[in-house]
Amino acid sequence: MKLFNFIKKQPKSDLSPEQTIRRLLDYMPDYYKTQRQFINSVEFLENREWELAIDSLIELADETGHYFSEEFWLGLANSADKMNLTDKANYCIKQIKRNEDEVKSKTPFGWTTI
Repeated sequence: MKLFNFIKKQPKSDLSPEQTIRRLLDYMPDYYKTQRQFINSVEFLENREWELAIDSLIELADETGHYFSEEFWLGLANSADKMNLTDKANYCIKQIKRNEDEVKSKTPFGWTTI
């Protein structure tokens, strides 16, 4: 799996999936904080349901159609990888490639491109 190998080459974060998800939520632009998926992700995080929290953040990005930062996708990919959620990790890495192909620039962490 070529995409999975890409994850392996990335420097691993020392943060746990919980810490990474919390960081992603903390730096989420205010625009998204009233969205159902964001609220669900916060609730899942509080209940230690990290896979569902990741699912909600992926769904948020998918449903808005906005381009989230590479760091956002890498955080989700690394968290998913640490939890042995290979399909989700690969999906997140594909979103980085999508950003490169369609936006042709890097979106800063804590921002999105519409």
